[in-house]
Formats: sequence, C-alpha cells, structure tokens
Amino acid sequence: MTEKPDLLKQAVKIASECDRCGNCTTVCPLFAEKDIESSSARGKNNLALGLAAGVVKPTQQLLNAANFCLLCRTCVENCPTKVETDEAMIALRQHLTDQLGGVTLKYKGLGLLMKSSALVKLSSIAMAVMRGTGINRLVPRGLVPDEYTRRRFLASFAGPAALGAPASPSPASIAADSRIAYFNGCGMQMMFPDAAASSRKLIEKTAPGKLQRISNKCCGLVHLAHGMRSDFIELTKDNMRLYENTDIIVTDCASCSSMLKHTARYFADDPQWKDKAIAFSSKIMDITEYLVKAGYKSERKSDVRLTFHEPCHLGRGQGLRKEPRELLKTAGEYVEMKGADACCGGSGSFHLDYPEISDRLLDKKRDNIEKSGAAIVVTECPACLAQMQKAASESKGRFVAMHISQVL
Repeated sequence: MTEKPDLLKQAVKIASECDRCGNCTTVCPLFAEKDIESSSARGKNNLALGLAAGVVKPTQQLLNAANFCLLCRTCVENCPTKVETDEAMIALRQHLTDQLGGVTLKYKGLGLLMKSSALVKLSSIAMAVMRGTGINRLVPRGLVPDEYTRRRFLASFAGPAALGAPASPSPASIAADSRIAYFNGCGMQMMFPDAAASSRKLIEKTAPGKLQRISNKCCGLVHLAHGMRSDFIELTKDNMRLYENTDIIVTDCASCSSMLKHTARYFADDPQWKDKAIAFSSKIMDITEYLVKAGYKSERKSDVRLTFHEPCHLGRGQGLRKEPRELLKTAGEYVEMKGADACCGGSGSFHLDYPEISDRLLDKKRDNIEKSGAAIVVTECPACLAQMQKAASESKGRFVAMHISQVL
C-alpha cells in the first residue's frame, strides 16, 4: 500500500518558493474584491508556512481562508517564479480537513453525488424535467440553468451559410486505427445534455473509426479540491481501468480535461499506478484541441457575432487559447472581448460558498460581453456556462450563452 503523503509538507514546499514580491496582489480577482492579505496567493502561502511553524493553528477559520480561492491559476501565470499556489491550497485543504475531523456535510453530499454514476444520471433526468416545466428558474444560484440548445441556435440565427475551407490533413497523432472515446463530465451530463450530445456528434464526424462509448466515473476534481482525496484516487483508478484499451480520450469539459491531464502528478509516488497514470494522462484531449488536430472546420454562419469566455482550466490550466478561437472564426464573426480569460466566479462550488464575490466577478464579465456586441458568448466548461447563462438572463436578451460544441 502506498504511504499516505505528507500534505502539509507538500504545501510548504510550494509556499516556500514564494518570494513575497506581491505580483499576485495585482492580478488576483479575489484580492481585487476583498482587499485583505489572506485572499492573495502571497497571503495564502504565508498561512501554510505559519501553520508548519506553529504560528497559526489548524482551525476552521484557516480552512475557510484556504477555501477562499478560485484555483484559477491567475497568480501562477503572473508569478515570476511560477509558484503553484493552487496546488498548495489543494494540499492544505486536505491536511486541514483531516486535522479538523473530516469533510463538511455540504461537500460530503456533493462528493457522494458526483461519485455515483446512478445519482448523476438521476439528477440529469430531474434537471431535464425541471427545465421542461420552468421550475428550474425557482432554484437559486442557477443550479439548474436553462440550456440554449443547438436547435434554438439554428432557428434564431438563420442566415447564409457557406462551407468552410477544406479540412487540413489529420495530424499523425490521430491515426486511421486510433481508438477514440468520449469522457462524459458530470456537469455536462446533468446541466447541459444538448451540448454533450453535440460534442459526441462532432467527435463521431471526425473520428477515424467508431467512437467508443464508455460509462465513465467522475474525474474527481470536486473531491480533490474539497478534502476527499481518497475518493479522487479511487475514481481515477476506476477511469484508468475503463479507458485502458483506448488511444485518445476526448472531453468537452475544460475542468475535466485539465484534471485528467494532471492525473499523473498524484500517482508519482505510487509504483503500482505511476506508469498507468502517465499513460492515461497522455491520452486526454480537450475537444477544441482534438478538433483542431483533426482539421475540423465548421459551417460558417456569416451573420452571427461570437465572443469567447476562456475557462481558467482551459487557458491557464492547459495552455489552450488559440484552438477555441480558431474554431469559432470558422463558425461566425468572432470578436475578442476584454478580459476574456478573467475568472467568471463559478469555479465549482465557489459561487455557492461566496455568492456576493461571485456575483461581482460575473457582473464584470457580463459588462465585457455586452460591450463586445456579440450575440452569443461561447465557453467550454459547465460551471462557466452556468455562470454565462446567469449573465445572459441579467442582460435581458442582449446575448445568449452556448457551449462551443453547439455553435460548431
């Protein structure tokens, strides 16, 4: 059995790389809204160091400070030494959760839901019924968002369509005998089934062979981020087994693809699973990455103005910035909005834990979307899309929100 990792030691190792320059305070979206040191990366790293030195105690207040983080990696991207404060906070959260007696009921309930494939499917059915009857609008915080479907998109934005340029030759990494499978994210399955169906159709169009259908488990991001690391490990091992005979795994959730690509780091000290985790992570492709590599080009809708909200887990998490924009330019008139890569305040359950701060971040995003003049804001993360749906509702018809697969 693998020895349990010293998570405080891991957090301190990362935090000790911080030279306290304060660059993070100029870019952190939370520090901009709540001007206290502990909301910045520098402050959070100091808390980890203080805990290890015995200067601060392992209290619920300290765990709250570690939880007050979007894990958006804006600080990492702008840090001169690239200190991975998000990873330090994930380790610190787990350490404090263990020290304080376990996960809270809220996170435990969320973890149980995401861990059970049956409950995810049941929730998907329940949300579909609620959307069909309009009851979903009574659910607070957009937990059961409306879904602007591809059918509505085609009906609302009808216009002259012309085929795009011929597709580029498929790169060598997507071979004629590639075994390609779809990874169904929990958020996509529950909240945005039309978008998930559009994603599968796109993959089927471009896959050299028959798309493999696998009933996968949750990627485990929620569990890892909220003190349920053992559940994350269990779910990931299940997924590694399920996709063992697959060459390429495509997902349309930026949070899933980012988490799955980073799987190997969490098995680096496990001799039994280390190589399997490396092989698994190397198979993962975000759908925009896959479509560009496959040379896919959409039918162009010349009268549709599109803009893109870049999920933190896509841009900063995977370095995928040009791919979605290249694809959208083949689908309509693309315009870049100000602050496209700024966090929208969704970040998993952050919008539930800190609704006022989340709403302030979303208001800034909505203002930038409106100023872009776009009719559709496109994104590629269910948490972000739920936020964009709220922004669209607040805009009173000035724009709609869609997943990139629905537009392509």
